[in-house]
Amino acid sequence: MKERGKLQRLLLILCFGLLMVAAGRTARLAAAEGDGAENTAEPVKAVRIDYDELWLEVDAGDNETVYYSDKAKKVWSEALKGADGKYIIDISWLKATSATEITLKGDKNEEVATVKLPARDSKYKIKFDKVNGVLTFTGLPSDVTDIQWRKATSYEWNTVSVEDAKDPESDFAEEIEKFRIAGASIYVRTMGVNPEADSDGTMETGSRPGKEVKLSISKFAAAPKVKVDGKKLTLNTTNSMEYSTDNVNWTPATKTMALKDIAPEALGASAKDVVLYFRKKATSKAPHSKTFVLEIPAQRPAPTSAEVTYKSEGKKFSLTFSKASKTTPYEYAVVKNGNTFDEAKASWKAVMTAKTISLSDKTAPAGSKIYVRKRTVKQTTTTEFELASATYVITVSY
Repeated sequence: MKERGKLQRLLLILCFGLLMVAAGRTARLAAAEGDGAENTAEPVKAVRIDYDELWLEVDAGDNETVYYSDKAKKVWSEALKGADGKYIIDISWLKATSATEITLKGDKNEEVATVKLPARDSKYKIKFDKVNGVLTFTGLPSDVTDIQWRKATSYEWNTVSVEDAKDPESDFAEEIEKFRIAGASIYVRTMGVNPEADSDGTMETGSRPGKEVKLSISKFAAAPKVKVDGKKLTLNTTNSMEYSTDNVNWTPATKTMALKDIAPEALGASAKDVVLYFRKKATSKAPHSKTFVLEIPAQRPAPTSAEVTYKSEGKKFSLTFSKASKTTPYEYAVVKNGNTFDEAKASWKAVMTAKTISLSDKTAPAGSKIYVRKRTVKQTTTTEFELASATYVITVSY
């Protein structure tokens, strides 16, 4: 009897265990059916990437929470919901130097969505052409048509086409030239493309802005100092210079140029003030210099016969400068018959008094010509610079 009781108890325990297993299985099946009902929620999906601000925008669908992780999917973080209902994920923590992935899932639908983020372009080289004031590119991807640049001290990026960045006549080159007065540094990079999801929910990876290249915009060299020799009527120009009358079109200069060649409008009966621009020419290694502005006053008219009288007596030829003084000086040069007059090489004699000057027939033989003019006036605190005047010519006869 005792053995039968034990057997009955064992059978009872076994039946109870089977009932518990069946109940557990039923509960799991019910839970599974319940999960299936909840999984009707759509999975989360990325809708936009902003590579400039480094944000990823996600549409949660019917999910109430969006989670994100890296490729390993071991640690999940909760995304923040934006004002427009979209979820915003910071992607600045992901390296830009190599391609990477960010994974997404929702709280109701845990289907994982993967967003691939490309590496930024970094193999290209950009240099500043000091001579032409433009950029040169090496290894630039063929599909890149625009670049971005900013001042080293600014966070605002400006966009310009690659073609304009290489064109010396472009607005970009004009803008960069402003930096060459004092010198500056800029950063340049290829322009990124921020992708957005299509109507069917698919989204391309777009492209990150490329690596930033720092360029030094070298300043122009100091301008040459050009002076007028009021006596010789020449300029101390050199072959390394160029000049302009409008600061736009430039002409190569030569050594010691005469005013009659470079600024004829400043000389003669209808003389007028002239402004000229000078700079050192660009070379294969350096740009042109800063610009020097030279103002040339109009030449004064020649002395009149009332200011200079002359006569011959025997073998003497006399000149009288009736208005000559230290403040109104004159000068004269004797050119013997057969010789050519050259203002820059003539031997000028200063006259600062009104007394009569006598010349012998050896100094001024018959047929000689005496060139008379008002002497140049140097710039001082009380006087303005003046060129030597036009000349009054006297023919010597006895």
